[in-house]
Amino acid sequence: MRPAIVVFLTLILTASGCGSGSSTQDIETGGDSAIVVAPTSTATPTTRPESTTTTSTTSTTTSSSTTTTTTTTLPSTLDIDGSPLIEFSIEVDPALDLDRDELVAFIIETLSDPRSWVSRGAGFRLVDEGGLFTIIVAEPSRVDQLCRPLQTLGRYSCARNGWIAINSVRWEEATEGWTGGIKAYRQYLINHEVGHYIVGPTHSSCPGVGELAPLMMQQTKGLQGCLPNGWVDPG
Repeated sequence: MRPAIVVFLTLILTASGCGSGSSTQDIETGGDSAIVVAPTSTATPTTRPESTTTTSTTSTTTSSSTTTTTTTTLPSTLDIDGSPLIEFSIEVDPALDLDRDELVAFIIETLSDPRSWVSRGAGFRLVDEGGLFTIIVAEPSRVDQLCRPLQTLGRYSCARNGWIAINSVRWEEATEGWTGGIKAYRQYLINHEVGHYIVGPTHSSCPGVGELAPLMMQQTKGLQGCLPNGWVDPG
């Protein structure tokens, strides 16, 4: 077993590491840069309302003459191998015109990628509601509410209070100075915010001009001369 997996074995006991206190370090663009380290203390998870979303992989339409089955874009399995197996759910702000099935497929594809947290031993399972956290893409005003008392200011995203709250403007437009394309930025958002539930609220800094940015660097705030990166282990 790789030493890094030890970090994950502390996950369930430290799930609220980015959901306690008033520091702005656990929002994606807030706080001072710091080296990422595993949490050293435990905390009680914050209770949050359960998600009311459901997962459907097929739909059937029956007429008097034929029966047609339509398969959604979801992958064949919603379990991603690894230990511990982290259960999570997905929600879309009803105010947004965003296809939930497409969002689910994108998140599963991202978390399943060998460059993501599975490279460190993590596993994930999508559930209908609840779990360790709910990933939601939401309007800026709702993100601000879900992230309180952190100040996301209508612009930023956070991992807090049992939520990974993604600002919809960032989801659609990325951020100024990002040079990696919108898909890469979305991969970065998902992996970075999930990372706060795994390694805690701290952030990394750019190791040098022209080098890949560490995943836990606040890349929405600026690349500091680094190249954009949305993966734990990009190699």
